[in-house]
Amino acid sequence: MTGTDAHVGGAATSGVVHGIRSRVAESEVAGPASSSPVQVTAIETVRRLPTMRAVFAQAKIINIVDGACEMRTAQGSAVLNAGSTIAIGANQWNQLIPKPAVRMWTVCADEALWRRKMGWFLPVKQRVRPGVHPEDWDGTPLVFHLGKARLSALEPIWRQLSLLPDYRLPLELVTARTIELLAQWVGAVLPVFLAPDARTEEFMDVCRPIAGRLTDPAMVGHIWKAAGLLRARLAEPWTVESLACEVALSCTHLTRLFVRHAGAPPMRYLTEIRLTEFTRLVEETDMTLARAAKSVGWNDPRVASEWFRRRFGITPSRYRAATQAHVASASDVVAESLSDPVG
Repeated sequence: MTGTDAHVGGAATSGVVHGIRSRVAESEVAGPASSSPVQVTAIETVRRLPTMRAVFAQAKIINIVDGACEMRTAQGSAVLNAGSTIAIGANQWNQLIPKPAVRMWTVCADEALWRRKMGWFLPVKQRVRPGVHPEDWDGTPLVFHLGKARLSALEPIWRQLSLLPDYRLPLELVTARTIELLAQWVGAVLPVFLAPDARTEEFMDVCRPIAGRLTDPAMVGHIWKAAGLLRARLAEPWTVESLACEVALSCTHLTRLFVRHAGAPPMRYLTEIRLTEFTRLVEETDMTLARAAKSVGWNDPRVASEWFRRRFGITPSRYRAATQAHVASASDVVAESLSDPVG
């Protein structure tokens, strides 16, 4: 089996140190009335160059949204395409090689916390695929094939999770919101954890839909068209008004649909994808910070630096001055392909 590209536990995805912190209070059952904050991190990453090996202190779930990449760990390697998800336990090295480019969302959490939460969602061990239940998983990589459409539909959840620290909410509200978002996410992918004989209509059809259509698919099409315009023309001085004009919607309606279907208002969504591309340029090129910032639409490099610092806890100039240490030796790489993928 294999691993992938996400720095966490003192590091962050895309090889960047100090990921976004969403602090979750996790009380000890049958213990004193005290709680310890635990990190939950969600970061969008774009890669076009191979990463170095790195060891991570937290468990990771990496979702390949666009493109493809080779994932390597001590257990082996595999090429994963858009629509695949890989889970890796804490304290394992991994490396990513884009083929030729990849966009992903990585969610990282304290492994003990993750096992407890998954235990809630998978209460009957006998209904779960072998080796997948949190009591059986040994931390080695697991691959799930969810499909590109399903992963794309989950992006708003990850985006909201990544933005939680920016709202400066009390710890308790961040905790509640984080659990809510994780529940939505797991609820959408839960069927892939179940054994074939557990995927029966009796268990799956617990929510009976009403008759008739309640949504307008054309509206979702407008949002993805607008999002595609922002990604394709990052450097332009976009406003809500100019974007609304491009897709023939009112500013109010565009904003409402963006929040619903993309997880953030249009201009905040633009900031996030600008930051994702700026991060890639910082990591993968020798372009000056000023030029990198301007290429994604920020004429003032101080704006780019501040957003970078808010996401990763370190300025881009300090990040470039640091060097990640290699782990393990080349002889440790297992040259076998990943076997028995789940899903």
